[in-house]
Amino acid sequence: MGKRIDDTICHCLKIYRSAENVIRFYDGFLASAGITIRQQFLLNKIRQHSGCSVRELSDLTQLERSTLARSLKPLISAGYIIDSKEKGTRDSQLTLTELGEKVCAEAEVLWLKAQREYEEKIGIDQVKILENLLEALQAL
Repeated sequence: MGKRIDDTICHCLKIYRSAENVIRFYDGFLASAGITIRQQFLLNKIRQHSGCSVRELSDLTQLERSTLARSLKPLISAGYIIDSKEKGTRDSQLTLTELGEKVCAEAEVLWLKAQREYEEKIGIDQVKILENLLEALQAL
């Protein structure tokens, strides 16, 4: 069972805890690939925009550069990403390694399973309603 939301009247806390529950749900599916949903998101963005810089990836993912840099370190250490900088420059060139491509492909299959189970558990009509509500929250 996930984190409870029925013990608070705070809308923000309810959404935050619910987001943590969904993240944990997806992480459970991706565990056998050895990555989290956040890492899968980053690997996919790098796969789609091979050779991008950290600055460009920051723009693509809407993550602060310092947060993104910390998130990339374990992926680089694991050998999933290469950060090729030209000597004397600050701009990175992020690309997936062969291992990164393999993990990304494996995680994609697991992610699709998570998507299907999420839709089955919540109901596709409810998912659409939720996504409409989440889009409305972007205006806050």
